[in-house]
Amino acid sequence: MHKRIHHWLQADRYFKFVACLATLAAFYLSLKPPSPDQIPWHFYMIRGDLILHFCFYLGLTLSYFAAFYTFKKPLLKSGISAWLIGTLLELLQAIPFFQREFDPFDLLANSLGVFLAALIIKKLFNYSLKY
Repeated sequence: MHKRIHHWLQADRYFKFVACLATLAAFYLSLKPPSPDQIPWHFYMIRGDLILHFCFYLGLTLSYFAAFYTFKKPLLKSGISAWLIGTLLELLQAIPFFQREFDPFDLLANSLGVFLAALIIKKLFNYSLKY
């Protein structure tokens, strides 16, 4: 099974395209003005947008790992790339032009998503990580 996944991940053009689309989606969703009639939701006592931030950056890190799989240190590159994009987008939200607000909890949720993705990758792909 590991050999099949390893062989499948060698098709890096597809994964690079998916990673580019995910990056564009991150920029669009993070910088578009919020809807005025949006109703906030909660999951247990956690704000719903924090769950979305966590899941999105977990997926973004996984897609970056697949895109960087043939490079040296793909785990490090994917984690740093996803974290830098999340941090940059949160800092851009502090600019009044975008009509958004900087929220440190969003940054924390982004970072936790990247961290969990790195743990998952390290556990599942430890046999093939190029250090």
